Amino acid sequence: MIFNMSSNTQIGSKQPLSTEEVFRKILRRIIKLQLEPGQRISENQMAQEYNVSRSVIRTTFTRLQQMKFIEVFPQRGTYVSLIDLNHIADLLMLRTAVEKEIIYEMFTSLQKKDRQALVDALEANLAEEEKCRNEADYFGKFPKLDSAFHKTMIDSVGRYALVELLSDDMLHIARWRNFDVAFGNRIPELIDQHRAIVEAIKKEDMLLTQQKIADHLETISSIYERVVTQYPHYFKNHS
Repeated sequence: MIFNMSSNTQIGSKQPLSTEEVFRKILRRIIKLQLEPGQRISENQMAQEYNVSRSVIRTTFTRLQQMKFIEVFPQRGTYVSLIDLNHIADLLMLRTAVEKEIIYEMFTSLQKKDRQALVDALEANLAEEEKCRNEADYFGKFPKLDSAFHKTMIDSVGRYALVELLSDDMLHIARWRNFDVAFGNRIPELIDQHRAIVEAIKKEDMLLTQQKIADHLETISSIYERVVTQYPHYFKNHS
């Protein structure tokens, strides 16, 4: 197993958790692969771990099922959903289309001095990212810097609300990214890709910048065969 993290349970907690807190904690465990794809979970188990009633867990499970993070099989039980790579590929294409459009606006709407200010902010981010080059997985400081890199570009044209419209779907990308980065030890590669994006902006080359963002966001094809071979039980249609 390439993931080794605590389960973040609430056994012995003095303050009872709200339904929203329980939902967020279980969702976070799924996204971080602390609850693995295909793992069986139960209302009794979670109620005990978080010291809450089964009705709280039932409400949480309903929300997670609506978000397609768990599946309920009559007579069999409740399971963490498998990763659907076809769905992830579709979401990545959508995210790429959004970021390509943002890059188009960066080059057509921002003045050159504003793009230079953007480059300065991205290079400051990269300086911090370099300190994370030796992180082995996606659970240290790098994820926040990674998100901030993209948010800085998106905010430069005032389009972050557009990304927030996709927030629930993007959580599935987040789970995939947590697997992908740990599986391939990809943090150095991601940093280099960010740097390539910045260099393309500095060259005032819109098409090159769009290509670099597409290369950066497309994360499935290069490792597809290896992941479904080594972790077939994690993926839909490959169990």
